[in-house]
Amino acid sequence: MGKSKGLFHIWSKMVSILQYADDTVLFLDHDIEQAMNMKLLLCTFEQLSGLKINFHNSKILCFGKSKECELQYSHLFGCKAGTYPFRYHILPKHYRKLNNNDWKGVEERIEKRLSSWKGKLLSTGDN
Repeated sequence: MGKSKGLFHIWSKMVSILQYADDTVLFLDHDIEQAMNMKLLLCTFEQLSGLKINFHNSKILCFGKSKECELQYSHLFGCKAGTYPFRYHILPKHYRKLNNNDWKGVEERIEKRLSSWKGKLLSTGDN
């Protein structure tokens, strides 16, 4: 058996965090021990802060070799497995380069908003 990495080893180069308002996205390397440490850390955060993480409303997204352990990660965190591309605040996210079809929904939303603004901002010429 190898030497244990320890609870706070996960805060090295292995974890990236994206936060927006009340959302947090954690990016972890494929490592079950690291994931167990992260779950312990998140549960400790809940206990110390009194805040509750909604694991049932969260998603696990895996690719590469981690895809083989997706079910194990899903059970560990109590989350459902998500699929790519996924949307985060209307923007599509994927581990590969996105194609034009992935952006279709964003384009349609922007066009819809612009069309409603255009009518409000046009001058009738009666000044």
